[in-house]
Amino acid sequence: MGPKLKIDLDIAGVQWDNVHGWHDKDGVVLHETISPQYEGLKDLISNSEYLDNKDYGIHSLTDNEGHVAHAYGLGRAIFYHTASRGNLGDGQVNSRKIGIEQISDVPSKYKSKWERTKAWMHMQPELNATGKLIACLSRAHGFRILDDDGDGEGVTTHYEVSKKYDVPGGHVDCHPIHLGGYYPKRQVIALARRYKRLGWHF
Repeated sequence: MGPKLKIDLDIAGVQWDNVHGWHDKDGVVLHETISPQYEGLKDLISNSEYLDNKDYGIHSLTDNEGHVAHAYGLGRAIFYHTASRGNLGDGQVNSRKIGIEQISDVPSKYKSKWERTKAWMHMQPELNATGKLIACLSRAHGFRILDDDGDGEGVTTHYEVSKKYDVPGGHVDCHPIHLGGYYPKRQVIALARRYKRLGWHF
């Protein structure tokens, strides 16, 4: 077995009251918090508490110092992190997917696609942390690390789910570069696959 992922903050205690049932998982949804990066664990703590106060809930968070927060023991929990009921059906994404919030103020701080892409490319510690986390989740839950649009197995984004199901008032965070956006989704998938091959685990 390869390296064990360091969990810097266990958020299970905060997130427990946001559980809305249990379901096997077939992948992850990537999010951006649209909030500043703070030194240490403050950004992870504040965002976990914010989601708790809204009764949304989240399984994991990463930040640009490479820190990882994770709700130990709640991997199969259903949290309200991604609406998927829209004009084109209901993907049951909250049931099927694990939510990963990435601390990022990129969409609010930068206007152009180029500026946003450049900003994310300078956030390699966070991209690496997200890749390691996906590798560990894939190993723990048995799903493949595929490029998913929200309908199948693998890695999707909040933007893609909103578009896939035409969700009213849908979100645009983590709009992938290959779909005309700024977020390096395919780089994250490549990182996750590499870390899985190297044996990363919880």
